[in-house]
Amino acid sequence: MKTLTLKLKGYTVKGIADLTLWGGGNGCIEMKPFFIGQKSIVNDDKLLLENCNDNGFGVQSINGAICDIFENYEGTLNFLETIEVGEISEHTRNSIY
Repeated sequence: MKTLTLKLKGYTVKGIADLTLWGGGNGCIEMKPFFIGQKSIVNDDKLLLENCNDNGFGVQSINGAICDIFENYEGTLNFLETIEVGEISEHTRNSIY
């Protein structure tokens, strides 16, 4: 029997960012996935919100995000949980659920 052991390297976060567009209006966009290498990001909304992004689109502000968090085992992702950080509009919530 063979065994493969992978080490936890951190967390990869994917999801949808809630945005305020230039000139007004609300929107949402899929974020560029980002990596956080600290041991635990559970209950660290500030850290998640600081890393949320508009995938290079360019917006007035990022209000919040719905984040899918994955444990990153040397590139192999294992889903951990989905959490909301910041302010999420009904528009964004309805676009993915």
